[in-house]
Amino acid sequence: MMVKNISGGYSGGFTLENISFNVEKGKMYALLGLNGSGKTTIIKMITGLLKVRSGSVLVGDKNILTLKERERARIISYVPQHSHIEYDMTAMDVVLMGASPYLKSFQSPGKIHKERAYRILELLGMEHIANENYRILSGGLKQMVIIARAMLQNGEYMILDEPDSSLDLVNRRSFMEKLRDITIRFQKGSLISMHNPEYALNYCDNIILVKDGKVMDIDLKKENISSIEEKLSAAYGKLKIIEYKNKYILYYE
Repeated sequence: MMVKNISGGYSGGFTLENISFNVEKGKMYALLGLNGSGKTTIIKMITGLLKVRSGSVLVGDKNILTLKERERARIISYVPQHSHIEYDMTAMDVVLMGASPYLKSFQSPGKIHKERAYRILELLGMEHIANENYRILSGGLKQMVIIARAMLQNGEYMILDEPDSSLDLVNRRSFMEKLRDITIRFQKGSLISMHNPEYALNYCDNIILVKDGKVMDIDLKKENISSIEEKLSAAYGKLKIIEYKNKYILYYE
């Protein structure tokens, strides 16, 4: 997916100009930046929730911003920060919502969709909650159900807006590990807005850093630690990265 010179924002308010970066399949990209830097604005423009003034988002030869919502949803699976499901429904019913881009108006998911949804829950080790009320699940389980919905939707790319914000430390690590496994196993291109640079360092392949209305792509597999420290310090203040037991630990000087 090639995000190419997109510009837009809110009328009379925050805007971004000429934002460009690529998202490759089979890789996780962290969208990082301070509060108010424009991470959510970028995600809303890519997913069509916020109309762009100019630019394109290319997947192959298609500019997905010109597609109808149903067509775009077959290419991009969007995972919002909060699901806003305010009525009782089972976890399985929430997952089945991912079949919507493939159904006609007023058509219900069929047997094949239900079988696929259950297999996805099995894959994620969550088949035991299939018939439980989604609204009473823990924050971590709710987020994994929404990921299962995105997997049934079967977009080539997954765009996630701060999906770990409601999770505690243990569940956040488990969530990131499962998301990385899904990204690699199913060759998704995953773009995840997040606050914590340390999680980006440990679970992602690239960082798309947003600062002063511009973006910088940091390739974590190719750049050395000193270079990464310098670029992150420009956004977050002077910091140091150390490696301990195959994990990166970040602290501020």
